[in-house]
Amino acid sequence: MIKGIVMACAAREYVDEVLETYMLALAGLDQCPDSAGAIRERLAANVERAERLFSDAVADGLAEASAAVDEAAQRLARANEASRAGYRNGRAIGDLLADLEQATEQAEGVLRASRG
Repeated sequence: MIKGIVMACAAREYVDEVLETYMLALAGLDQCPDSAGAIRERLAANVERAERLFSDAVADGLAEASAAVDEAAQRLARANEASRAGYRNGRAIGDLLADLEQATEQAEGVLRASRG
């Protein structure tokens, strides 16, 4: 039973990282002026993608903990940190967009890894 508890905790941490990706993406869209055109459209598409990934992560539970999932989650955590650092350092949203999209790509990698 202890192994099941450890796996459940790890899965929750993975879902939390995917949630953080969604929240960072949402913050980017929120900070982008309506006049930004193509950048705003890319941010909106990234938010939709991140939201879908979070919904899938919650629904799937990411219960299949493995070395591949761990590695993907570590890449996601680094990508989320890069996005947070961009916000802290006051990077322009257009410059931060690539980091946000990279984090969403890494979140997708976590889900792919958890599905085997």
